Amino acid sequence: MKLPKGFGLQGGGMGGMMQEAQKAMARAQNMEEELAAERVTLAQNGCEAVFDGRGMIVSLKIDKSLVDPEDVEGLEDVVAAVVRAGFEKATAMREERLREIMPNLPNMPGLGF
Repeated sequence: MKLPKGFGLQGGGMGGMMQEAQKAMARAQNMEEELAAERVTLAQNGCEAVFDGRGMIVSLKIDKSLVDPEDVEGLEDVVAAVVRAGFEKATAMREERLREIMPNLPNMPGLGF
C-alpha cells in the first residue's frame, strides 16, 4: 500500500506516523461519543425515522393513514425506504467527520472511513 505524500513526516519518519495515528484515534474516539449524541431525522411519505450520528435508529413514527391491514407491503416499503435513507444520511455524516479528523490516513478497506 502506498502512503500519501507527506504522511508521517511532520514528526519524523515512522515515529511521527505512529504519533499521527495515535492522535487521530483519540480524536476518532471523541467523535464517536459526539456522534452518539447527535440526531439525524428523515421524513418520507408519512414515516419519520430518527438516527444518532453513528447510524443507529433512535425512533420511528408512522402516520396512522399508512396503517392499512390490506396493504402491509406498502407500509413495509415506506418504513424500509425511510430507514435505509436515514441510515445512509447518518453514515455519510460520520464518514465526512472521520475524513476531517484523519485527512492524511490512506483509505484502508474495512476501517469505515
